Amino acid sequence: MLSSIERFKAHVLDQLGEGVIVTDANGKILTVNRAAEEIHGRVRLDVPPDDYSDTYKLLTMQDEPFPTNELPLSRAVLKGETVTDAAWKIKRPDGSVVVAVGTARPVLDEDGKQVGAVLTMRDDTQRHHAEEGLKEALYLKEMLLFEVNHRVRNSLQIVSSIVSLPLQKLQDKEACEALRQTRDRVDVISATHRSLYELGTHDRVDCVKLLPGICSQIVETYKAGRGIKLTCDARGEIVLSISKAVSLCLAVTELLTNACKYAFDGRKNGRITLLIDGEGEEVMVSVMDDGIGIKQGAVDPSGTGIGTLLVDALTSVLGAQVDCETGSGGTRHTISFAKEDMAPHKAPASSEPTPSRQSRSA
Repeated sequence: MLSSIERFKAHVLDQLGEGVIVTDANGKILTVNRAAEEIHGRVRLDVPPDDYSDTYKLLTMQDEPFPTNELPLSRAVLKGETVTDAAWKIKRPDGSVVVAVGTARPVLDEDGKQVGAVLTMRDDTQRHHAEEGLKEALYLKEMLLFEVNHRVRNSLQIVSSIVSLPLQKLQDKEACEALRQTRDRVDVISATHRSLYELGTHDRVDCVKLLPGICSQIVETYKAGRGIKLTCDARGEIVLSISKAVSLCLAVTELLTNACKYAFDGRKNGRITLLIDGEGEEVMVSVMDDGIGIKQGAVDPSGTGIGTLLVDALTSVLGAQVDCETGSGGTRHTISFAKEDMAPHKAPASSEPTPSRQSRSA
């Protein structure tokens, strides 16, 4: 027979929104309030720790029977542990499954002796299902984006092949060169899209990982019969959206193509150094050659200046500054921009004497 105080405590527990289960020192269940009864769909008292899982049909989040000694309440009873925000599943008598989240704590008397344990819990089923639904939707979205990028890349490869077809028959050297450059530009965009699914992303690209391979392919195209050597120094990371990554890669390859075509005029050998620095708050990408330099007043041999126009347009997307330093020892183009907001900034001053500054058109 419950005393008036015990009945009062029972009524108070039944008014709580959270489920509450109380045990004695040995772990036998003494009290299950109304909220806990609704969550489980059953009430069983005097249940020892070894029978918690079977009696209340408790499952892991993987739908396996929950090992009794690993249950939050068992750990509080048997080991004196406090277990917070643990999740498990409950199979109700009607066959429905509830996801529960709860906290179990040992109950100590004034002397620090454990006299019982208490488990507080709530029904987390709705939130859990909503979260799983969002995860599934996100997964499907990412798979679709990967597929889109894969198809874009395949389409760009077809375009590249079509552009390459006339190269075998055209006799006009300027026309062949224009087609070759167009093909190379398409290939750069294709490689950027390829990296999206190779690196496991769908809208962000690390240009530190991407640029060295693209630049090596560009040099291979122009080094036939010539001793042009490319050295690459890549540091840190430069993670950009796909549109900004395409802009940066195209701008760098335009500068690299420019160096391959004009820097070593009259020479059989030459060295190009590519510096990709993403370690600090500022991004800096430099294309340096040890060629003949740009003569004062030199103009684009083709008369079009398409390369210069492209570099200017592409770097403006990044909010970047482009500097050109040239002299008898070679030429260095540097693209620099702020890493976080892509805002234009002043490039670091060089400690070397400042040579003449002008642009060379690809």
